[in-house]
Amino acid sequence: MLILPLHRPFSRANFPFATIALVLANVFVFLFLQGPDDALAEKAMTYYGQTGLGRVEMPLYQQWLQQHPDKRREEMLARLGDEGSGLVGYLIQHDAAFLAELRGDRLITPADERYAQWKPARSEFDRLWSLRFEDRHVLHYSELEPARLFSAMFLHGDFGHLFGNMLFLVLLGLLVEGALGPGLFLAVYLLGGVGGSLFSLWWRWGDSGAMLGASGAIAALMGAYCVLWGLRKVRVFWWAFVVFDYSRITALWLLPFWLGWELFNLLANGDAGVGFDAHAGGIMSGALLAWGVRALGWERRDFLDEDVKADAAQAHADTLKLAHGHLGKLEVVQARKLLEELDQAGPPSLDVRVALYRCARYARQPAALREAVKRVLELPLVDAATVHKVKSVLDDFRKVEPQGLALEPAQQLQLARAWFRIGAQAEADQLLGELAARAPDQPGLAELCWQLAQRAREGSAEWRARLDLIVRHCPGSALAPKARFLLSQA
Repeated sequence: MLILPLHRPFSRANFPFATIALVLANVFVFLFLQGPDDALAEKAMTYYGQTGLGRVEMPLYQQWLQQHPDKRREEMLARLGDEGSGLVGYLIQHDAAFLAELRGDRLITPADERYAQWKPARSEFDRLWSLRFEDRHVLHYSELEPARLFSAMFLHGDFGHLFGNMLFLVLLGLLVEGALGPGLFLAVYLLGGVGGSLFSLWWRWGDSGAMLGASGAIAALMGAYCVLWGLRKVRVFWWAFVVFDYSRITALWLLPFWLGWELFNLLANGDAGVGFDAHAGGIMSGALLAWGVRALGWERRDFLDEDVKADAAQAHADTLKLAHGHLGKLEVVQARKLLEELDQAGPPSLDVRVALYRCARYARQPAALREAVKRVLELPLVDAATVHKVKSVLDDFRKVEPQGLALEPAQQLQLARAWFRIGAQAEADQLLGELAARAPDQPGLAELCWQLAQRAREGSAEWRARLDLIVRHCPGSALAPKARFLLSQA
């Protein structure tokens, strides 16, 4: 069964630079560093067959297998067939335990008459084999080499192996890198990959063969993903045999499923040639590392909460749409109930407040209507669209209540400034005139009138009216003498 988290699209804001760097590094290693390996291996194996090394080493290996029985080794040896085949050398070359005995002259000693011819041939074959990049960096099951714990996770067996790993890396990297940031993401990736390799070494110690590939590190991202998202609901794509679909699930529940699936396959299909052990170890390592990150508070919670916020915004939009539907049918009671719930849930929304105003308007409740207008005016006038909506509410209110609404001087000044921003100059001038008559000492009044006069054509009626307002109503302002002088020169 395949499960992929697919709940965050690519964007410029969350582009996973570290993930793409890892993909490029893996592709570079496969194409340019591992690229010549096949030809080098073929050359080494040709030499192995031509020199007759197989005829010497095959009986030794069969005898060694009898003393160290291993089902997997025996099955592979049986599939290789002819003892003279260079493929025997390939199997032997990946059996670290046997090679240690062979190279230590403990299986064929200097006293053996074949030794003088065998030893230089074996040394030359080892030299030819060691020219392969993979051989210098692959991690053998029965050898603990710290450098290879890192290098082996950048190697791949073939293009299909590379493509599958890189696809999963991109999908998981987008989410985990966004939650951790590039530096911490790389640390979890590399340390999680090492953890997966160590678990694999522990599980397979004494076996023949070697491990390579990024799947252990990618599995660490799976474990980290589950812990980082925790109890948040995530959207995943799943595929079981011929059935597939999208579902929402608590992220943490994926951890026992993914880990259990790998452990089941490790026990049931351990000889399938797939690194289930590295996968299981990677998932556990990534989960532990992510728990440490969360304990230290190093995760990017804003990124993690984006889905929750998006879900809340969608629920808000759906409820608002339903309330508008009720309003369209004049079902005021049902609409008001939904809108009040939205308004109390917060944060304050202009669309909700305007809809509540419409409820009071349709219900013909003067007190409720005044309260609804006040609640609309509480919201900040952040942009032109907001100003237009607020102005439309006030214009409509004046149709019902010609005397309008008693505004605080500071609020009236703010509205006048906003009306000018959207080009409603006549209404703005009216507000300024009313404000000057009732609160001429309002801070900022003279300054706004002066600023607006500078925008008008010199000598125009608007220019004169705004300067005259300063002279008549704000004579104590520092701008009054300037306004008086300009008027006298016009």
